[in-house]
Amino acid sequence: MINPLELEKRAREGSYVDSRSFDLGLSKAVARLERDYDIRYEAGSIIPCDPTLAKDLFNAGLELLLEVGAYVVDVNRVVKLNEDEIREALSSVTTEVHVGEGSESKDLRARKPATTEKPFVFGGYAGTPTPLEDFKESALTYALEPLVCALDHGSITCIEGLNVSRGAPSEVEATLIEIDLLRAALREAGRDGMHILACESSSSSAGNLAAMATGRLRKGDAQLVPVLNELKISNDLLLKAHVALQCGVHNAALVDPIVGGFARGAAGSAICSVAEALLTICMYKASYVLIHPYHIHLKATSARECLWVEAAIGLAGENLRIPLVGDVWPANGGGTLEMLYEVAANAMVASSCGLNLLGPAPANGEKPHGSGLEARLMAEIGIAATGMKPEEASEVAAEIVKLYEASLRDPNPGLPFRELYDPNRRSPSQWWQEMYEKVKRVLNDYGFRIPA
Repeated sequence: MINPLELEKRAREGSYVDSRSFDLGLSKAVARLERDYDIRYEAGSIIPCDPTLAKDLFNAGLELLLEVGAYVVDVNRVVKLNEDEIREALSSVTTEVHVGEGSESKDLRARKPATTEKPFVFGGYAGTPTPLEDFKESALTYALEPLVCALDHGSITCIEGLNVSRGAPSEVEATLIEIDLLRAALREAGRDGMHILACESSSSSAGNLAAMATGRLRKGDAQLVPVLNELKISNDLLLKAHVALQCGVHNAALVDPIVGGFARGAAGSAICSVAEALLTICMYKASYVLIHPYHIHLKATSARECLWVEAAIGLAGENLRIPLVGDVWPANGGGTLEMLYEVAANAMVASSCGLNLLGPAPANGEKPHGSGLEARLMAEIGIAATGMKPEEASEVAAEIVKLYEASLRDPNPGLPFRELYDPNRRSPSQWWQEMYEKVKRVLNDYGFRIPA
């Protein structure tokens, strides 16, 4: 396995190239690989139907990483890996990650399309900026949901009237408070041992390192380590990934290609996603990978092209071998029917195609307008979709997409947390509960049955 010092050495000695030239070179390589491997997105489709796609997509992603390498933004140089190094890293991947403690001990597994293995469910705002006064109470609503296996909640961006600043003491304080509040919510829910994916308040390594140094982030917990768009890394990211491995903390890699950016369209973004997943296995030694295609105009993972990318990566997942988690990132916020339909389509596609689930992050991750009720729906649909063939899920999902698609260009941010949920009663507002029940009836009318 390639070690961090060797990576740093290659970063110092790699070929110098300016960022723009790297981006353009990557885009040209992606276009060629789309042609060479005949990887195509058919306009309007939701799940790929090409039986050779899984193998072709993996090989195209591998070739992309070998050809362009990873761009280190601090030094404007390229780190290259060889195929033997990538294959060796793949051979060491663990397909089953044990997380949590005691009664909350669970296994996060690499799933396959149409598997009867239930998806592992992360609940929470997934980094959405959240007021301090609502943080614990909103996290609690997810912890109270029996089908939620782990927490990945919001970020704290303001403390005592001071906006959190990258690399400053405020970042450290925000990150430590974030984890303390998550622990408090889990204790109140009676689920102390639940796995957490944390440090969402940390925009540099400062907060993460403080969380590990103070023992807030425990052995077996996870931190988010993203790949920068596209195929870019930084010393800061490599640093926190390296320290986590010394502390027994999992690196949860985030792969979020911009659909319509330098990764091109859906087909190119899928190729880029595979390359970036391989990068995280080699350079971050990731325990699991979050798949989050981001539409350049619509943002949400519920856009058709983004659903297709997530589905394609799920189909190719058997070659990656690592547990993959599909981010559920609706454009609309809590309190809207459209959000619930977005959650339904995302969960159905991701689960049937072999991904685990995370979210839902309300209002494109911009407003903390959500509650545990939406995570319940996400989990219920994900579980009900186990065993479904992707082509079957595609037919139902296509009907659901029609129910929200028009809203994606001008989404409704929904309503604040306390209008959706009564923290004192620990239950959703009655009208929000009724909307959730309505969506389940609509799905039932489409022949998709959610067990009670």
